[in-house]
Amino acid sequence: MPSFKRALIFLASSVVVVSGAHLEPTATRTTACTVGTPMTTAGYPMPYYAQATPSAGKFLNGYKPEPRWAGQHLVGSYTFGVPEPVETGFAYAQFKCQYYCENQSDGGSFFVRADSKVGSYCECYDELMDPEAFVSNNQTLIGAWNAICRA
Repeated sequence: MPSFKRALIFLASSVVVVSGAHLEPTATRTTACTVGTPMTTAGYPMPYYAQATPSAGKFLNGYKPEPRWAGQHLVGSYTFGVPEPVETGFAYAQFKCQYYCENQSDGGSFFVRADSKVGSYCECYDELMDPEAFVSNNQTLIGAWNAICRA
């Protein structure tokens, strides 16, 4: 049976160890967001994102995120089918991508492009897409969206 003195020494050393440990501050997550107006595409609401587009008339045959920028900020990707008719089906794919990306990053942006083999590609980013984040691409059934700041 341990002595009272030993038990007291053990308790005292435990208090020193516990009080000597310092906790690291919790990391704060930054939210990349913008002001904008929610919209509806082909009947599907986009309440958390505003359209992100390159400078007017800059890319007549389509655009995509600049590959180096995309590689630095990609936090998730997924494929969604595009049911017929394609215009409505693509709006539905963007709607689904919005919710998928909500779970990948606080804020940021996403880009959706149609693909005849899989339907559509959804790419989520942890940063906003500004007009300089795009390069030319011959894909015209696309959607680029930036997160709207929430109050």
